[in-house]
Amino acid sequence: RETIDFFGSLFQMDSAERRRRGEQLLEMVGLKAVQRRTVGEFSKGMQRRIGLAQALINDPDLIILDEPTAGLDPIGCREVKDLIVELARRGKTVILSSHLLADVEDVCDRVVIYYGGRIQATGSMKELLAEPNELTMTVPALSRETMERVLETVRQEVADDKIKIDVPTKNLEAYFLDVVQRAREAELANSGATAGSQVAEYLKGEASSERSPHKVLERLAQPKSEAKEPEVTVPPDPKAAAEEKLAGLTQRQGSDANAPASEANEGSSGQEGSKGEDERKANERLSKLSRQTGSKRSNDRSG
Repeated sequence: RETIDFFGSLFQMDSAERRRRGEQLLEMVGLKAVQRRTVGEFSKGMQRRIGLAQALINDPDLIILDEPTAGLDPIGCREVKDLIVELARRGKTVILSSHLLADVEDVCDRVVIYYGGRIQATGSMKELLAEPNELTMTVPALSRETMERVLETVRQEVADDKIKIDVPTKNLEAYFLDVVQRAREAELANSGATAGSQVAEYLKGEASSERSPHKVLERLAQPKSEAKEPEVTVPPDPKAAAEEKLAGLTQRQGSDANAPASEANEGSSGQEGSKGEDERKANERLSKLSRQTGSKRSNDRSG
């Protein structure tokens, strides 16, 4: 009961709705009588049942089941398969993955067979399993005379070795369920998981075009719309940026060094002003310092 309530809370259902759906689901999967037992004490088949109930708590349109009948007794298998058929009738899409091919044959409309990681066959059950060159005719038991007349007519077109006459048989599962039904009518006691009731009330309903299984699969199979590729901004190379900055500084220093000489020439050409006078004096001091430095170097060499 707590497990169902927890999964219902993941879908932000209110407590009253979780409780209502939980009771219906536990009744449906036959676990209402053991709803207060911990899941760790459940058999594998009972754990499958609670897993199925938990998957249906939010009334999904698409249900993916992996080996849903593994570990179940024949009664549980039949109940799960009947539930899958009922969900499909309601308009839900059920994808069943199973190695139990008899279960797949009982409930699936279409089949995909994988081998070696590739699809080897796909199609409806009738398309894949039909034998188009043979015909089966089932009739009530006939008298010997009638049977002879029928065979005589058939032999006019078909050889005797191609004709097979047999009594129809039910499969073992169907026979087992008949035996169990007779035992139930005798009111024999049972313990643990019980036969499930009808499908949960909130899961019932007729299929609609909007919830058609084929429409759900078509929507999933549609290619995604081409998304616009985002613009990628490549960051600048730090080394190249540093070299570019250094080149700019060097060029600026060279321009600053040439500026006084150019401005001095302008001053010598007759342009007067305080700025030009200051630059002329600075050039004279610079020349004087240069001559003193050169004289000192000459003395050092002669010494």
